[in-house]
Amino acid sequence: MIKEEALITSINGDFAKIEIIRSKPCGLCGKTQGCGNSIWGKIFSHRRNKIEIHNNIEAVEGDKVYLAIEERYLLKTSMLLYGAPITFLFLGMGLAEYFIPLSGDIHTLMGGIFGFVLGLIFIKVVASKNHNRLYNEARMIKITQN
Repeated sequence: MIKEEALITSINGDFAKIEIIRSKPCGLCGKTQGCGNSIWGKIFSHRRNKIEIHNNIEAVEGDKVYLAIEERYLLKTSMLLYGAPITFLFLGMGLAEYFIPLSGDIHTLMGGIFGFVLGLIFIKVVASKNHNRLYNEARMIKITQN
């Protein structure tokens, strides 16, 4: 089980709005809050995101809590994010080679690029349909500090 600390910023009924407290530094510059490299900060938008999650431990505003998520879910998500584009890339290359034989490597390259882009679109569609699932998978497990 993967655990992260979060701060409860507001309570709305049975749900709490939380902000993740990054405890591990970024591999690029070593900062835990914000972005020390302005170019990467602009590209990836390392601002603090607030998410809403079910408050199953009756925490109050200002509490620090631990969130937990199963490693299995994270592994499946990683396999989808990395595996789909590569699989579509090879499928595109193979199909281009099969349907356009003896036409040179440029068609295989174009088939690979088309397949890769198709894989990215596939991930975007899957992510847009399942974007709330992460919030349902993560659970508050313990209040660490009031």
